[in-house]
Amino acid sequence: MRIAWLGSARDGGGVPGMGGMLLGGLLDRGVQVDMFTTETEGELARSLRGHKNLNVIRIDPRWSWGRWYSRKAFLAFMSSTIARTRAYNRLSDLLMERNAQSPYDCIFQLSQIELFKLGRHRKQLPPIVVYPCSHAAGELRWHRRESIYARQSENVLMHYLVRLFLIYRSCVQRRELRKPALILGPSNRFVELLTQDYGIERGRLAVLRHPVILNSEPLAGKPERNATIRLLFISRISVRKGFEQIVELSNRLDDLAGQVRIDVIGGWTQWSDYRAHLKELNSRVAKYLGEVPYAQMGEIYSSAHAILVPSMYEPGSLVVGEATHAGLAVVASEEVGPTEVLSKECCRTFPAGNVAEFERQTRALIQDVRARPNELRAAAHAQAAQWFAAGKIADQLFGILADVAAERRRSAALCASHSN
Repeated sequence: MRIAWLGSARDGGGVPGMGGMLLGGLLDRGVQVDMFTTETEGELARSLRGHKNLNVIRIDPRWSWGRWYSRKAFLAFMSSTIARTRAYNRLSDLLMERNAQSPYDCIFQLSQIELFKLGRHRKQLPPIVVYPCSHAAGELRWHRRESIYARQSENVLMHYLVRLFLIYRSCVQRRELRKPALILGPSNRFVELLTQDYGIERGRLAVLRHPVILNSEPLAGKPERNATIRLLFISRISVRKGFEQIVELSNRLDDLAGQVRIDVIGGWTQWSDYRAHLKELNSRVAKYLGEVPYAQMGEIYSSAHAILVPSMYEPGSLVVGEATHAGLAVVASEEVGPTEVLSKECCRTFPAGNVAEFERQTRALIQDVRARPNELRAAAHAQAAQWFAAGKIADQLFGILADVAAERRRSAALCASHSN
């Protein structure tokens, strides 16, 4: 099988790191891949460099930090969006040229929904499979609902310009999602939301969980008797991530000061920044550690006991996979995609936005961590191995792409027989 790949593939975390796992898995299964990217050679995952099955086609995105167009938040947000779109269309031209010379079996696009130029020429192209991690309508829903809270920390003009952009992008995505042969989502909840928000028919939707690379044993250490229980919140300090609930929880757990600590880790986005609310954290219970490089996250996970994910909208949640792999139990809202498959042994859920239930589940988990830490560690790691192992996810993706390519061949053969 020979495919065209549009998207990142790096070492480390986030969507680029996930791309590196998926692409590496396809290459190791014998897939021939032309990767179309704006990334430099140094940004490509080390394990992929020089791989015999990989051909990388690069272009310069013609955008960088520290220029007049990237010094202000809104200018950086808009100019980077325009630059990415232009770069994407230039890559699309190269892809279409190569497909005309030697047709691909299918095209795989990671993260981005919009097809732009590829969408306009899709009838002359092989089937397109997209794998988005979120959608604009979901972002827009919570940008609206959290508007009062957001405007306490964000520039009001920037806030409403972002609102207009999300409205526009939602309209574009509704149209663009009519074009791919198949849309993959990281959870059943995401599939439901695409159906509800964009009217996408279920037959063109499938679920592919976000992968993690697994070690043979969990990383988390056994807490010493009477040790401080360390809870992690690893997320953007931005819209729809449930940060305001972390603030509230830190105040509700004041009676456990000295026994429990919440470490808040993460940055923000160009278009949503809740950092002004950090001062509302109860310093007796919670502490903001800022952004932590991915290379240090193993150490962070190994010294913690559980992760808190109170997001209002979270189709995939890569950190849940990483945390359970490390042996951490989870307290998450029911909107967090991986909670669909994780057992109650290591994952406690609550209705999104219900802070009282969030507190109750967190307190219950703290007691369980103290009483039976090894059982929770083993259960979390086993669940990660069952649902998120990179090898299993790569097998699933390989099968999905092979089926899409085979269906195209069957359709072509049927059309040829009818024409004869």
